[in-house]
Amino acid sequence: LLQPGKDMPAEARPAATVIIIKDGALGPEVLMLKRSGRAGFFPNAWVFPGGRVDPDDGSVKTRGKALALSNSDRAFGVAAIRETFEEAGVWLGDGTPTDEFRNALNHRQATLADAPSLTADLGRLALWSWWITPEVEPKRYDTRFFVTLLTEVEALHVSCDEVETVEYRWILPKNAVAEAEAGTFFLAPPTYLTLCELASLSTGAMVMENAASRTVHPIIPKLDIHDGRWTVVLPGDPSYPTETPVEGPTKVEFREGRWWQV
Repeated sequence: LLQPGKDMPAEARPAATVIIIKDGALGPEVLMLKRSGRAGFFPNAWVFPGGRVDPDDGSVKTRGKALALSNSDRAFGVAAIRETFEEAGVWLGDGTPTDEFRNALNHRQATLADAPSLTADLGRLALWSWWITPEVEPKRYDTRFFVTLLTEVEALHVSCDEVETVEYRWILPKNAVAEAEAGTFFLAPPTYLTLCELASLSTGAMVMENAASRTVHPIIPKLDIHDGRWTVVLPGDPSYPTETPVEGPTKVEFREGRWWQV
């Protein structure tokens, strides 16, 4: 029989990630969460909040529409809002979910559909990018990346869930890139490349305006892992021609504990 990851690609599971921005004194800061060392996927990495789309996300009450997201993909937006609450403690919507409900969500003892008093505000989201894990990987995700801008008051509510995430930082994207390249801030490839894109934007409003002007296409990296070195090649590289090239770097390597742009 064919086995996913060996004879045929594993199915890419639907997932959502949220780039959470606030305006800081020196420019827009992005919220980064540190994954638990016990996490099964990228332990100890710094990540944006996110996770898989749950079956019940499609039946949650919503209002508004996520910028550039089709109605058929509405569940991705709901998952993004749910994960923002689960992992970062910030609720983007109507109603006031309790800490007890957040704990139940994190332990898979409840879903958003169990709280009819809550309405997820999809209008708070803009689609930023769309990443699909390479076919050679045993665990694959079909992930929509969203961006949202928090108010100063909302940013005060950020807290780790102490289940999947154990620490958080607000950091300028350019500083996160510099720390990753210095080997002191471990990031997954899409996270690093997204931060590279954000590094040149000087306000939260510019981030949201940039999202509004983007044309989002699926990005399937080509990945080679050899002797502890990861080489990630993206559409638009000379070795990966396409009509829909990515913005920013098209080839990066992770070696000696740090990122290198090739």
